[in-house]
Amino acid sequence: MKLIFISLLLSLPTAHAATPFVSCQEDKPRLELRSKELQTLVKADQDDRDDFQSKSSDDMNEVIKRDESRRKRVGEIFGEGCFSKPEDYAAAALVYQHGNTPDHFFQTYIWSKRAVDLGDPTQRRMMALGLDRYLVNIGQKQLFGSQAIKPDFKPDTCWCLQQVETSFPDKLRKLYAGKTYTEALDWLKELNAGKICPNKECSAQLKPSPKSSVPGFW
Repeated sequence: MKLIFISLLLSLPTAHAATPFVSCQEDKPRLELRSKELQTLVKADQDDRDDFQSKSSDDMNEVIKRDESRRKRVGEIFGEGCFSKPEDYAAAALVYQHGNTPDHFFQTYIWSKRAVDLGDPTQRRMMALGLDRYLVNIGQKQLFGSQAIKPDFKPDTCWCLQQVETSFPDKLRKLYAGKTYTEALDWLKELNAGKICPNKECSAQLKPSPKSSVPGFW
């Protein structure tokens, strides 16, 4: 019986060695494919925003669904470790800027900052947009003056500028967002063109955003 048992063991097939793991950074074809996909995702994001004001509520509901789907895919690509170029981070930042939670907007800031660090200074503006949107959505004053709101989308309703942190330096507003505080208020005139509207901040009270509100930045 021992001899039979041994012969059976010897006849078993040899196990094949497991295929070694290759990261996305090492897999150049996959890395390039994911980079192209990120550009496709951001183009779809922008295409969905063509003629935005004329979209019906049903249209907007479909856009919101597609936004979520795009964010999920961006997250998967990031999880693969397939971001490598400034363009990758910039695309991801813009997709997440159209999110619906403060964390989405803060992620926009993180990714756009990484794009700047990798050599794309144009992404400073997206850093500003992400931070401002993050702050006002957690109930704090924005830094750059990039966020304006109106209570509804009726043609005669006025836009107002979300409250701005006055201690934040105007020179940084200009550097990152391209507008001083005064220029941000002037932007309201463009938004309210053809209407008689006050050129001012919104009345809704937001908490201050003093220095140390954004660790590593302000």
